[in-house]
Amino acid sequence: MKSSTRVIYLLCALWCGNISAACEPKSVSVGGIERTGIVCAPAVMTLPVATVLAFHGRGSNAREMAVGTQLHSAWPEALVVYLDGLTGNPGPNDPQGQKTGWQINPGEMNDRDVAFSDAVLESLAQHYNIDRRRVFAVGHSNGARMVGILWALRAQYFTALAFSAAQADTLIETAQPRSVFMGMGIHDAVVPFDWQYRSIQYAAARFGIELEEGKHAGVQRLRNHDGIELMSFIHSGGHIWPAEQTHMIVDFFKRQGQSSNLSAKRDVPHLAGVLP
Repeated sequence: MKSSTRVIYLLCALWCGNISAACEPKSVSVGGIERTGIVCAPAVMTLPVATVLAFHGRGSNAREMAVGTQLHSAWPEALVVYLDGLTGNPGPNDPQGQKTGWQINPGEMNDRDVAFSDAVLESLAQHYNIDRRRVFAVGHSNGARMVGILWALRAQYFTALAFSAAQADTLIETAQPRSVFMGMGIHDAVVPFDWQYRSIQYAAARFGIELEEGKHAGVQRLRNHDGIELMSFIHSGGHIWPAEQTHMIVDFFKRQGQSSNLSAKRDVPHLAGVLP
């Protein structure tokens, strides 16, 4: 993660407080490697609950993502799971792969992080009363790219996806249509704004949505005839997670879970048995 992004997270840690007592560290073995994360469960789970997988940026970790975004506080009725990345995968700003992060393209590192996501979903299905029609993924920076990979390879398990400070880019062109939130800063010096904006154009073309002219700061919500939503949040900042973005994403996820024709859009598989 770029130092500016880390500053945003740490400032939010001072403003937002610590992780809730309901959040607990958990681990799962994947390919002989102990993978870790933080699970924030609702106080009451009498009914099936929405589930959110959250992926941090390069050089960060699950705790910083939890404290910095406070997704679990904004949506206490949901099961929010913050995942930890690993070192060993080089990136544009980390050529030696010394920082924690996620694979950048499908197939890299034997899809170790896709397998991790599979294992987490399987474990959650076994230990929690999750609503399989309300499973979401959100990521920041390198974590957002990871969400794009899940969209490309595991779309059948997700209702909607959210991206911050990086996007799925050309992966969108062949991905199954899903409602998406795309947050990006005009002055992003890490992942250039023009590169990120292309993903809005790719998604609009894939969904059959006509975009408004111009790349203006603000929020835009568009839907196609099948109810697929393309929501964009263009802000004037840089490579950051703006404070207001958390509630935008939570509200976006809630809208998708409340869609009256959600059950007709796709067959939702049981998550047990995902791993080979």
